[in-house]
Amino acid sequence: MDYCGESNVYTLGTIGAHRVVTTKLPSVGRTREAMTAAGNTTTRLLGIFQKVEYVFLVGVGGGVPHYTDYKKHVRLGDVVVSTPAQDLPDKYVYVFCEKAERNEKGGWDYEVKPYKPVNFLLQELAQRIAHSNGLWTTYVQEGLQRLKDLPGRWEAPEQGTDRLCVDVGDGAFIEVSHPAPAGEQIRESRVHCAPVAGGRAVSCGGEVRAAFANHARALAYDCELDAVLDSVVGNRKDCFISIRGISDYRDGTRGKEWQPHAALTAAAVMKTIIAAMEPPTD
Repeated sequence: MDYCGESNVYTLGTIGAHRVVTTKLPSVGRTREAMTAAGNTTTRLLGIFQKVEYVFLVGVGGGVPHYTDYKKHVRLGDVVVSTPAQDLPDKYVYVFCEKAERNEKGGWDYEVKPYKPVNFLLQELAQRIAHSNGLWTTYVQEGLQRLKDLPGRWEAPEQGTDRLCVDVGDGAFIEVSHPAPAGEQIRESRVHCAPVAGGRAVSCGGEVRAAFANHARALAYDCELDAVLDSVVGNRKDCFISIRGISDYRDGTRGKEWQPHAALTAAAVMKTIIAAMEPPTD
């Protein structure tokens, strides 16, 4: 069922035992005005549907690859779910970088806004799913069946289109091989649990992008969602999570070939988390 409130359209439905409401955010990551509009959309939704308890930010993002270690490597079609870094004391799940500057030691100084939920229930469920046998892929197949008559290619593109390149400076790149799983293990899409990062100061490529990802332990960059998260936190929603299907290796705005499938994988992981939640008591 669709519901129109002011200029926004909300879709209401059920996943498992839970009632859900969804909306599409305005384009984000291009201008500050667009980011503000996305925050306002979130505020309106949470104002109209005041019983919302859990907030999911679902979409595509740019992966942070690892060039030598398969276990740390993120590929196109994988999903990164915002969870705290195990080796950092501050348990943020999303970190927005407002400014990055070189310091006298040759490193980087960052001005950031970190976000973490009060309740980590969604993160705990995501970690369980990441270590399961891939039940979420069942929802991917169900989604493909439902979408087969709609425009667009929702299946995963050929693996040969997943090209891994190294930035060698001056706008030049060289293509390298993906790190491979050990033995005869077949490479399948995976769910990774790590912080998600945003901010044009660090997400648009170059040395700073990799440096900040290592600093924050982030495995994905998305469009700039700080205004959305400000709204979520300001409305005292204690449980929130970002789920990013990986469509490229930069900032989620390039490499459109993988975007439909990446969006589907992110939605499948979201559905798996919701289905694993305890039924509501009221």
